[in-house]
Amino acid sequence: MTECTRAELLGIPWVVAHPGAAGKQPPLIAAKRAAAGIALALKQTRGMGVGILIETTAGQGTCLGASFAEIATMLEQIDAVPGLSQRIGVCLDTCHVFAAGYGLSTKKELAETMDEFDRLIGFKRLMVIHANDSKRERGSRVDRHEAIGQGAIGLKAFGLFMNHPAVAKIPMILETPKEGADGKVSPAKDRRNLTVLRGLIARR
Repeated sequence: MTECTRAELLGIPWVVAHPGAAGKQPPLIAAKRAAAGIALALKQTRGMGVGILIETTAGQGTCLGASFAEIATMLEQIDAVPGLSQRIGVCLDTCHVFAAGYGLSTKKELAETMDEFDRLIGFKRLMVIHANDSKRERGSRVDRHEAIGQGAIGLKAFGLFMNHPAVAKIPMILETPKEGADGKVSPAKDRRNLTVLRGLIARR
């Protein structure tokens, strides 16, 4: 709720949130509890122009949200509360979905992944994308971001992704490594990744 209040003051329409971890609970019960917590936060911030986006996760440890089906279950529960459906959506993280096992590397894999997202969640729910390559292989369930084109997802896959019609008008945020060789944050890293992504977009 604190983050929603801050976002409201700053004029930010969405707060991105990881759905949490199951711990020792059965995943379905944990997902329902996570959805109840998100619904409570939305109810207690009624009147604000701020919503919450559930972020797709890599599934590291017992983290929830690694499957589109699990996120769909949470959304369905939140939608059942009157007045909340317009304030809930999804943030898709490319590193996370890849690490969770979804394919992005070929046209066929990307089509299957995006079709499943649309079928279970719906593109209308996709409000923002975290654009990151992955240090680890597909299905590793390890959340380690890498510079665009320098990880296991690769430049070709990002070229396919950036030109998929479903993401053409979706805002994207870079969460790629920002430290230079000296360990200090280097703005040049972000500029390079942004240039690479923009260069992959086909002229329409």
